[in-house]
Amino acid sequence: MNPEQTLSTPPLISPAALAERLAGRAKILLMMDYDGTMVPIAPTPDQARPEKKLLGTLARLAQKPEYVLAVLSGRRLEDLLQLLPVPGLYLAGVHGAVVKKPNGSTVPLLKRKDTEKAILALANLARACIGSQQGFLVENKRYALAIHYRLAGAGQAEETLELFLRKSEDLRRQWNLELLQGKKILEVRPQGLHKGSPLLWLKKNFPGHFPVFLGDDTTDEDAFRHNKNGQGVLVSVHPRPSYANLRLKSPSEVQEFLELLAR
Repeated sequence: MNPEQTLSTPPLISPAALAERLAGRAKILLMMDYDGTMVPIAPTPDQARPEKKLLGTLARLAQKPEYVLAVLSGRRLEDLLQLLPVPGLYLAGVHGAVVKKPNGSTVPLLKRKDTEKAILALANLARACIGSQQGFLVENKRYALAIHYRLAGAGQAEETLELFLRKSEDLRRQWNLELLQGKKILEVRPQGLHKGSPLLWLKKNFPGHFPVFLGDDTTDEDAFRHNKNGQGVLVSVHPRPSYANLRLKSPSEVQEFLELLAR
Protein backbone atom coordinates (compact mmCIF):
# COMPACT_ATOMS: atom_id res chain seq x y z
CA MET A 1 0.00 0.00 0.00
CA ASN A 2 1.22 3.47 -0.78
CA PRO A 3 0.45 5.56 2.34
CA GLU A 4 0.72 8.78 0.33
CA GLN A 5 -2.16 7.87 -1.98
CA THR A 6 -5.48 9.58 -1.36
CA LEU A 7 -8.95 9.21 -2.78
CA SER A 8 -9.79 11.61 -5.59
CA THR A 9 -12.24 11.69 -8.49
CA PRO A 10 -10.46 10.31 -11.56
CA PRO A 11 -10.95 12.22 -14.83
CA LEU A 12 -12.86 10.70 -17.71
CA ILE A 13 -10.90 9.36 -20.68
CA SER A 14 -12.07 7.88 -23.99
CA PRO A 15 -11.23 4.29 -24.98
CA ALA A 16 -9.17 5.60 -27.91
CA ALA A 17 -7.20 7.99 -25.72
CA LEU A 18 -6.52 5.27 -23.16
CA ALA A 19 -5.32 2.89 -25.86
CA GLU A 20 -3.09 5.64 -27.22
CA ARG A 21 -1.53 6.11 -23.79
CA LEU A 22 -0.38 2.50 -23.83
CA ALA A 23 0.74 2.48 -27.46
CA GLY A 24 4.34 3.36 -26.65
CA ARG A 25 4.79 0.74 -23.94
CA ALA A 26 7.00 -2.21 -24.86
CA LYS A 27 5.47 -4.60 -22.31
CA ILE A 28 2.11 -4.31 -20.54
CA LEU A 29 0.60 -6.25 -17.65
CA LEU A 30 -3.13 -5.78 -18.28
CA MET A 31 -5.31 -6.78 -15.31
CA MET A 32 -9.10 -6.50 -15.13
CA ASP A 33 -12.06 -7.24 -12.95
CA TYR A 34 -14.88 -9.25 -14.57
CA ASP A 35 -18.39 -8.23 -13.42
CA GLY A 36 -19.16 -4.58 -14.09
CA THR A 37 -15.84 -4.11 -15.88
CA MET A 38 -15.51 -6.56 -18.77
CA VAL A 39 -19.22 -7.41 -18.80
CA PRO A 40 -22.24 -5.47 -17.49
CA ILE A 41 -23.69 -6.25 -14.06
CA ALA A 42 -26.58 -8.69 -14.43
CA PRO A 43 -29.55 -9.51 -12.14
CA THR A 44 -27.83 -12.79 -11.18
CA PRO A 45 -24.18 -13.88 -11.57
CA ASP A 46 -25.15 -16.65 -14.01
CA GLN A 47 -26.54 -14.08 -16.44
CA ALA A 48 -23.31 -12.06 -16.67
CA ARG A 49 -21.72 -13.90 -19.56
CA PRO A 50 -19.18 -12.65 -22.12
CA GLU A 51 -20.12 -12.30 -25.78
CA LYS A 52 -18.15 -14.21 -28.41
CA LYS A 53 -16.64 -10.96 -29.68
CA LEU A 54 -15.12 -10.21 -26.27
CA LEU A 55 -13.67 -13.72 -26.01
CA GLY A 56 -12.16 -13.32 -29.45
CA THR A 57 -10.64 -9.97 -28.51
CA LEU A 58 -9.10 -11.44 -25.36
CA ALA A 59 -7.73 -14.39 -27.32
CA ARG A 60 -6.02 -12.08 -29.80
CA LEU A 61 -4.59 -9.91 -27.05
CA ALA A 62 -3.30 -12.91 -25.11
CA GLN A 63 -1.30 -14.00 -28.16
CA LYS A 64 0.48 -10.66 -28.48
CA PRO A 65 3.99 -10.99 -27.01
CA GLU A 66 3.95 -7.50 -25.48
CA TYR A 67 0.90 -8.28 -23.28
CA VAL A 68 0.30 -10.35 -20.16
CA LEU A 69 -3.46 -10.63 -19.49
CA ALA A 70 -5.03 -11.35 -16.11
CA VAL A 71 -8.56 -11.32 -14.70
CA LEU A 72 -8.84 -10.57 -10.97
CA SER A 73 -12.34 -11.40 -9.77
CA GLY A 74 -14.37 -12.10 -6.68
CA ARG A 75 -15.83 -15.12 -8.48
CA ARG A 76 -14.69 -18.66 -7.85
CA LEU A 77 -11.84 -19.87 -10.02
CA GLU A 78 -14.09 -22.62 -11.37
CA ASP A 79 -16.58 -20.02 -12.61
CA LEU A 80 -13.88 -17.96 -14.31
CA LEU A 81 -12.53 -21.02 -16.11
CA GLN A 82 -16.01 -21.72 -17.47
CA LEU A 83 -16.75 -18.11 -18.42
CA LEU A 84 -13.37 -17.30 -19.97
CA PRO A 85 -12.06 -20.31 -21.93
CA VAL A 86 -9.24 -18.23 -23.40
CA PRO A 87 -5.71 -19.66 -23.67
CA GLY A 88 -3.00 -17.50 -22.17
CA LEU A 89 -5.00 -15.83 -19.38
CA TYR A 90 -3.97 -15.58 -15.75
CA LEU A 91 -7.06 -15.99 -13.56
CA ALA A 92 -7.27 -14.91 -9.91
CA GLY A 93 -10.40 -16.18 -8.16
CA VAL A 94 -12.11 -15.15 -4.90
CA HIS A 95 -10.22 -11.83 -4.75
CA GLY A 96 -6.91 -13.61 -5.24
CA ALA A 97 -7.19 -16.59 -2.89
CA VAL A 98 -5.81 -18.67 -5.76
CA VAL A 99 -4.21 -17.83 -9.12
CA LYS A 100 -4.30 -20.09 -12.19
CA LYS A 101 -1.43 -19.76 -14.63
CA PRO A 102 -1.91 -20.24 -18.38
CA ASN A 103 -0.16 -23.64 -18.12
CA GLY A 104 -2.92 -24.88 -15.80
CA SER A 105 -0.97 -24.84 -12.53
CA THR A 106 -2.39 -22.96 -9.56
CA VAL A 107 -0.76 -20.78 -6.90
CA PRO A 108 -2.60 -20.41 -3.55
CA LEU A 109 -2.13 -16.93 -2.11
CA LEU A 110 -4.40 -17.42 0.91
CA LYS A 111 -2.41 -19.38 3.48
CA ARG A 112 -5.13 -19.86 6.10
CA LYS A 113 -6.45 -23.42 6.23
CA ASP A 114 -9.42 -22.81 8.56
CA THR A 115 -11.34 -20.49 6.25
CA GLU A 116 -13.60 -23.03 4.54
CA LYS A 117 -15.08 -24.21 7.85
CA ALA A 118 -15.89 -20.64 8.88
CA ILE A 119 -17.43 -19.74 5.51
CA LEU A 120 -19.62 -22.85 5.58
CA ALA A 121 -20.95 -21.92 9.03
CA LEU A 122 -21.69 -18.37 7.85
CA ALA A 123 -23.39 -19.62 4.67
CA ASN A 124 -25.71 -21.79 6.76
CA LEU A 125 -26.45 -18.85 9.04
CA ALA A 126 -27.17 -16.56 6.06
CA ARG A 127 -29.64 -19.08 4.59
CA ALA A 128 -31.37 -19.35 7.97
CA CYS A 129 -31.71 -15.55 8.17
CA ILE A 130 -33.14 -15.39 4.65
CA GLY A 131 -35.51 -18.31 5.13
CA SER A 132 -38.14 -18.52 2.39
CA GLN A 133 -37.70 -14.94 1.18
CA GLN A 134 -37.17 -14.41 -2.53
CA GLY A 135 -34.55 -12.22 -4.20
CA PHE A 136 -31.48 -13.39 -2.28
CA LEU A 137 -28.60 -15.61 -3.38
CA VAL A 138 -26.07 -17.05 -0.94
CA GLU A 139 -22.80 -17.96 -2.63
CA ASN A 140 -20.26 -20.07 -0.75
CA LYS A 141 -16.93 -19.43 -2.49
CA ARG A 142 -14.99 -21.68 -0.06
CA TYR A 143 -12.68 -18.80 0.92
CA ALA A 144 -15.35 -16.08 1.09
CA LEU A 145 -19.12 -15.70 1.37
CA ALA A 146 -21.27 -13.50 -0.87
CA ILE A 147 -24.89 -12.55 -0.23
CA HIS A 148 -26.46 -11.16 -3.41
CA TYR A 149 -29.66 -9.14 -2.96
CA ARG A 150 -30.14 -7.34 -6.27
CA LEU A 151 -33.59 -8.91 -6.75
CA ALA A 152 -34.79 -8.30 -3.18
CA GLY A 153 -36.81 -5.28 -2.06
CA ALA A 154 -34.79 -2.49 -0.42
CA GLY A 155 -36.50 -2.70 2.96
CA GLN A 156 -36.50 -6.48 2.90
CA ALA A 157 -32.77 -6.58 2.08
CA GLU A 158 -31.84 -4.08 4.80
CA GLU A 159 -33.76 -5.95 7.48
CA THR A 160 -32.37 -9.35 6.49
CA LEU A 161 -28.77 -8.17 6.23
CA GLU A 162 -29.00 -6.46 9.63
CA LEU A 163 -30.21 -9.74 11.12
CA PHE A 164 -27.32 -11.64 9.52
CA LEU A 165 -24.76 -9.08 10.69
CA ARG A 166 -26.07 -9.21 14.23
CA LYS A 167 -26.14 -13.01 14.41
CA SER A 168 -22.78 -13.47 12.67
CA GLU A 169 -20.84 -10.94 14.75
CA ASP A 170 -19.29 -13.47 17.13
CA LEU A 171 -18.35 -15.86 14.33
CA ARG A 172 -16.76 -13.11 12.29
CA ARG A 173 -14.76 -11.90 15.25
CA GLN A 174 -13.70 -15.45 16.17
CA TRP A 175 -12.45 -16.22 12.65
CA ASN A 176 -11.01 -12.74 11.98
CA LEU A 177 -13.30 -12.07 9.02
CA GLU A 178 -14.19 -8.70 7.55
CA LEU A 179 -17.20 -7.28 5.70
CA LEU A 180 -17.16 -5.67 2.29
CA GLN A 181 -20.17 -3.93 0.74
CA GLY A 182 -20.36 -3.95 -3.06
CA LYS A 183 -23.03 -3.37 -5.70
CA LYS A 184 -26.06 -5.12 -4.18
CA ILE A 185 -23.72 -7.67 -2.63
CA LEU A 186 -22.39 -8.19 0.89
CA GLU A 187 -19.18 -10.20 1.18
CA VAL A 188 -17.48 -11.78 4.17
CA ARG A 189 -13.82 -12.65 3.72
CA PRO A 190 -10.64 -13.19 5.75
CA GLN A 191 -8.77 -10.04 6.61
CA GLY A 192 -5.96 -9.54 4.13
CA LEU A 193 -7.76 -11.32 1.28
CA HIS A 194 -8.15 -8.75 -1.49
CA LYS A 195 -7.27 -8.07 -5.13
CA GLY A 196 -4.13 -6.22 -4.15
CA SER A 197 -2.50 -9.59 -3.40
CA PRO A 198 -2.76 -11.14 -6.90
CA LEU A 199 -1.88 -7.77 -8.42
CA LEU A 200 1.34 -7.62 -6.40
CA TRP A 201 2.08 -11.27 -7.23
CA LEU A 202 1.70 -10.56 -10.96
CA LYS A 203 3.82 -7.40 -10.75
CA LYS A 204 6.55 -9.37 -8.99
CA ASN A 205 6.50 -12.05 -11.71
CA PHE A 206 6.48 -9.52 -14.56
CA PRO A 207 8.71 -6.70 -13.30
CA GLY A 208 9.45 -5.28 -16.74
CA HIS A 209 5.77 -4.80 -17.63
CA PHE A 210 3.77 -1.60 -17.13
CA PRO A 211 0.87 -2.54 -14.79
CA VAL A 212 -2.68 -1.52 -15.72
CA PHE A 213 -5.79 -2.45 -13.72
CA LEU A 214 -9.43 -1.83 -14.62
CA GLY A 215 -12.22 -2.27 -12.07
CA ASP A 216 -15.61 -0.90 -11.11
CA ASP A 217 -16.49 -1.73 -7.50
CA THR A 218 -15.30 -1.21 -3.94
CA THR A 219 -13.65 -4.65 -4.12
CA ASP A 220 -11.30 -3.22 -6.76
CA GLU A 221 -10.02 -0.33 -4.66
CA ASP A 222 -7.37 -2.52 -3.01
CA ALA A 223 -5.94 -3.30 -6.44
CA PHE A 224 -5.94 0.37 -7.42
CA ARG A 225 -4.28 1.24 -4.15
CA HIS A 226 -1.49 -1.32 -4.58
CA ASN A 227 -0.80 -0.49 -8.22
CA LYS A 228 1.89 2.05 -7.45
CA ASN A 229 3.54 3.57 -10.55
CA GLY A 230 0.91 1.93 -12.76
CA GLN A 231 -2.38 2.89 -14.36
CA GLY A 232 -5.70 2.46 -12.55
CA VAL A 233 -8.93 2.82 -14.52
CA LEU A 234 -12.27 3.06 -12.73
CA VAL A 235 -15.24 1.82 -14.77
CA SER A 236 -18.24 3.90 -13.71
CA VAL A 237 -20.90 5.93 -15.47
CA HIS A 238 -20.89 8.39 -12.56
CA PRO A 239 -17.77 10.09 -11.17
CA ARG A 240 -16.81 9.09 -7.63
CA PRO A 241 -13.75 9.11 -5.39
CA SER A 242 -11.33 6.26 -6.10
CA TYR A 243 -7.67 5.27 -5.89
CA ALA A 244 -7.80 4.94 -9.69
CA ASN A 245 -6.42 7.83 -11.76
CA LEU A 246 -8.61 7.58 -14.88
CA ARG A 247 -12.21 6.61 -15.65
CA LEU A 248 -14.08 4.85 -18.42
CA LYS A 249 -17.88 5.00 -18.41
CA SER A 250 -18.95 1.40 -18.93
CA PRO A 251 -18.05 -2.20 -19.82
CA SER A 252 -18.85 -1.36 -23.45
CA GLU A 253 -16.08 1.26 -23.36
CA VAL A 254 -13.75 -1.31 -21.79
CA GLN A 255 -14.54 -3.70 -24.64
CA GLU A 256 -13.88 -0.92 -27.17
CA PHE A 257 -10.56 -0.20 -25.47
CA LEU A 258 -9.58 -3.90 -25.57
CA GLU A 259 -10.54 -4.12 -29.25
CA LEU A 260 -8.31 -1.15 -30.06
CA LEU A 261 -5.39 -2.84 -28.27
CA ALA A 262 -6.02 -6.12 -30.07
CA ARG A 263 -5.78 -4.42 -33.46
